[in-house]
Amino acid sequence: DKAKASQSGRNIMGMIMRDVRQAGFRYFEDNIANSDEPVRITEEMGGPEADQISDCDHIRIVFGGVSYDDNDDEVYERYRITYFCRASEISDPAGNAIATNAIYKQKERLVDGAWDMGIDIAGSYEEQLITDYVENLIFIPKDENAEAIDPPPTNNPANMNQSRVYDIRAIEIGLTTRSSKDFYRDELRADGSARTIFNMDDDEVESFNDRFLRETVVMSVNTRNIGLK
Repeated sequence: DKAKASQSGRNIMGMIMRDVRQAGFRYFEDNIANSDEPVRITEEMGGPEADQISDCDHIRIVFGGVSYDDNDDEVYERYRITYFCRASEISDPAGNAIATNAIYKQKERLVDGAWDMGIDIAGSYEEQLITDYVENLIFIPKDENAEAIDPPPTNNPANMNQSRVYDIRAIEIGLTTRSSKDFYRDELRADGSARTIFNMDDDEVESFNDRFLRETVVMSVNTRNIGLK
C-alpha cells in the first residue's frame, strides 16, 4: 500500500512536470497574439475558473502547438492546460462523503481569440479526473535566484508582481496524498504522539490523529521557455 501510494503521487507529478516544462513555448514563426500569462498560479482556489475555496492551488499553463493543413503547411495553435482541485465525489461503504480532494485536468485550444474545448475542438478535452485522496497541491514560482515570487505574478494590475510574469524560472510543486483506507494500526504513534507532515504552503508541521498514510512528493521544475529573448 505504501509503495502504491508513493508511485501514484510520482506519476501525477510527472504529468504536471511535463506540462510545466511546455509553459511559454512557441514556434519560431508563431505570431498568435494573446494576453495570457505562460503560467498563472492562483493560491488556495479550486474549480476550473479558480473561483472556489480549496486546500489546493490552481495552475494554468499556456504554450504553442502546430498542425498541418491540406497543403502540408504549418498551422500554429495555442493551448491552455489547467490543473485544479475540488471536493472529491467518492463516498465510504455507508454512502457518506469522504473528506478529501480530487485533482482534475483540462486542455483548451485558442479558437478565434477565445479558449474553447470539446469533442469538436481537436487537441482539447473537458475536465478529467486524475486522482482522488489529495490533501494538498502547491505551486511556488521561483525567480532566477531561486527565490519565491510572492504573490505569484499575473497580468492583473492589482497584482504587485504584475511586471514579473516572465521572471518565473522554476516552479516548486508539492503534492500530498493520503491512503484510501486505514494504514496504521493506531491513531497515534507508539509513544502517544500524533503523526506529522510538513506543509510547504506555510512552512509549518501539521499533526494528524487518524490512521491514514500520507505521502508528500516535492519537485522543482524549470520553466525553460519563459524569459527567452
